[in-house]
Amino acid sequence: MASNKKVVVLGVFTLALLLLAHCAEAHLCTTRNVYYHGPCMSNKNCADSCIHDDVGSGGYCSSTWKRGPFGRICKCTFECWEENKASTSKGLDTPRAEVSN
Repeated sequence: MASNKKVVVLGVFTLALLLLAHCAEAHLCTTRNVYYHGPCMSNKNCADSCIHDDVGSGGYCSSTWKRGPFGRICKCTFECWEENKASTSKGLDTPRAEVSN
């Protein structure tokens, strides 16, 4: 009888952990690194700059149509908990962060 209770408690605990993990899913947000100067040629250098400047947990080079093929900028990535969250992180040049899932 006691082992049945243990199995039920363990099952409920496991189910609660699974539900909690699903509800606490973070989004990956990006923002421009204003401390990175010049064209972005290396994803590794961009990511290192984002981490060193405390702007994000990683980064990558991104090009936009307006900037042309040599106008690549460094974008930092960080976890955000809400879609379209306005971040107060150091180094943001826009009031809203882009969200990608």
